[in-house]
Amino acid sequence: MTLDFSGELEDVQESLDAMPGLFLLGVGLIYLILAAQFRSYWQPLMILVTVPLAFTGVTLGLVITQNPLSLYTMYGIIALTGIAVNSAIVLIDAANERLKSGMGLLHASIYAARRRVIPIIITTSTTIGGLFSLAAGLGGKSLIWGPMASSLVRSHLLKPQH
Repeated sequence: MTLDFSGELEDVQESLDAMPGLFLLGVGLIYLILAAQFRSYWQPLMILVTVPLAFTGVTLGLVITQNPLSLYTMYGIIALTGIAVNSAIVLIDAANERLKSGMGLLHASIYAARRRVIPIIITTSTTIGGLFSLAAGLGGKSLIWGPMASSLVRSHLLKPQH
């Protein structure tokens, strides 16, 4: 039997220390799945380029709201990675369909952007709408989940659309 008198701060630090490695593992698994799905090595890289673009929105959101980077904000960043990857998958898949039908690369890209921008905006709007009250503290300010929701909402508002 062992007794551990460590505090919650050590548990949080352990989670923060593990998060970069787990994030890289997650991105690597996403890349492998996308490479198998698209049968390409280049297209998954184009999709994963959207991940750093999402981080710019999080950074600006945290600076504007003067919230610290916390464990729960990191959870929000990981969730945001999934949202950014999904939006990019929608665009790449639409462009691939047009390429298969014989359309040129430029026309297929423009067509995909025109046809898929509305679903991406709808997804972004529903994410913002669902998290806005928590981010703004309308029902009461949550010191734990508020910064996470705030980082997701502001990053959707500030990030460049694909």
